[in-house]
Parts: sequence; C-alpha cells; structure tokens
Amino acid sequence: MENLSRWNGHERRTTPRVAGEGELLAAVLDAHGQSRKLLEQAQVVNVSGGGIAFTSADACDVGDTVDIRTPSEQAKSFSVRIVGANRRGDGRSELRGELISGSVPACLMYGW
Repeated sequence: MENLSRWNGHERRTTPRVAGEGELLAAVLDAHGQSRKLLEQAQVVNVSGGGIAFTSADACDVGDTVDIRTPSEQAKSFSVRIVGANRRGDGRSELRGELISGSVPACLMYGW
C-alpha cells in the first residue's frame, strides 16, 4: 500500500504541531519585559517548534508578549507573541502564540 501524504502544498505551517498536555505558568509582559498580568489556569492545547496554543481563564490581546514556563520548572521559560485569541463557549480563552524567544520544551509535547 502506498503512503499518500495529505499535504497539498497550501499548508501555512512550516513545522508540524502535536497535541500537548499539562499546566503552564503564563504571564503577559509589559514593554520592559516585566510581568503585568498572570494568565490563570493555563493549559496546553497543542505545540510545535514554532509556537503553542493554550487555554486560560483570562484573556489577553493579539500582539501581547507572554512568558511561559512549566510549573515544575523542568525546562527554561520561553516567550510567544499572541497571534490569535478566541473566547470559547465554556468562558475560557484559547490563545495561539508564535515563538519569539527560547524553545518549546519537549516535556509539553511528550509528557517527559
């Protein structure tokens, strides 16, 4: 049986994404790199080499810079620029962030 790729050449992503799991510590940064707002109850939705999607009980704006780390501090923090934000039916915000510094840790992808 031949393996048929579903990629049609119109995919916008340059890196594949995978489902993620786990809690996050996320804070919106001000222009000086200082935390100005914590995003409560942040949870991973999916991750890729280029960014992360996560939910939060709080909202933030497209264009905001968010510093993210894992609660156990197994990995270094990384920063994303919010490129998409939606309010879900359950009242939580779903935020999509593009990586701007650091790297998305493997523990968020693979649970290790």
